[in-house]
Amino acid sequence: MAVLNLRQLPAVAVICVFIAHPVSAQTTVSAQNTMPEIVSGSMSLSVGVAAPNPDIPLDDSFPDGISPSHVFSKIDRLDRSLDQILKALDVPLPTFPAEIEKGLQPMHVYQAVLSCAGRLQELDDQLKVFAIPTISVRPTTYAPRDVLFVVTTMLENVGRIATHLKVQTLPEDELIVTDKTPTDVFSVAVRMLVKLNTVCGHEELRPAEVYSQMVRGVEDVRSILRQNDPACRYRIDKPDSLADRTPGDVFEKCLEIRRLINRHRVQLAMPPIPVPEFTTGVKIRPRDVFFQTQVIIAELNLLKMQLSTVSTTPLPVPVSDDTTPTDVHGQATMLEYLLGQVGDIDRQRQSEAPVQTEGVN
Repeated sequence: MAVLNLRQLPAVAVICVFIAHPVSAQTTVSAQNTMPEIVSGSMSLSVGVAAPNPDIPLDDSFPDGISPSHVFSKIDRLDRSLDQILKALDVPLPTFPAEIEKGLQPMHVYQAVLSCAGRLQELDDQLKVFAIPTISVRPTTYAPRDVLFVVTTMLENVGRIATHLKVQTLPEDELIVTDKTPTDVFSVAVRMLVKLNTVCGHEELRPAEVYSQMVRGVEDVRSILRQNDPACRYRIDKPDSLADRTPGDVFEKCLEIRRLINRHRVQLAMPPIPVPEFTTGVKIRPRDVFFQTQVIIAELNLLKMQLSTVSTTPLPVPVSDDTTPTDVHGQATMLEYLLGQVGDIDRQRQSEAPVQTEGVN
């Protein structure tokens, strides 16, 4: 029996929701700095997949020594494995968006990888292959090891798909890199999501899918407001969105939301996250807005953690197919409007705090 150093396996802080995809194994995940316990069944990860690349030195500045370079090495292997699946299904490689993000954190990567996992579940359903469980996100301090856990779970899943499609071989080699950042890993996750969208028949995302992600963000902000003020004294009379909004308009609104989040971060003594500049004249597609919603959801969870809001981000729910970019812009405007009140509620709580006294008079 092979014996592994426990530092070589990723600890994880995730919530696995077994709803639409029944599984034959139970995954129990407890508090941070503990190992995920795979009890039995085909959820167990093989040593070769689960272990980080042994040729990349462990980095003690990260939990369990697992760095973004370890994650990049593994997700690159997953990305190349997806290429083989697309080839087996006779699906040509799609075009990819330009890389515009900088200075992202493991939380952003984690959220992007979860989106990939969700789309992989859809492919599992189409092919009738045993699927990975649904994983939700909550406010906590995510580390590269958490991303590695999800990536390795997806890699095992792609292996099952390859067996189903009679793909003879998948890549087993992993890159040896030492200088990768969370932003580098995020870029690969974006490429994977584009490929998974294409193979599932969603080469052009519908505004409805973007809308459902924006609703998740709105609910996250509501949870912050409810936590700070159980009386729910926040306003919902948001400004109306003008008609005939385009994906470009929604994209620009997303960047405004991210700048507002940064202002809250500065007030909370958190470093701001770089926000890309909006370039006029570039055709923005719904998928570009989708990626921005994932960054926003990640950043809202970082805010929730700082504000001691413990609620889990709700899973996306289906919405009407006739949803338009104007509808999405309306939800984005609501998100921005509610987020602008977070500081007001916090100041209100401070003003209502009882005065500290000592003795009597």
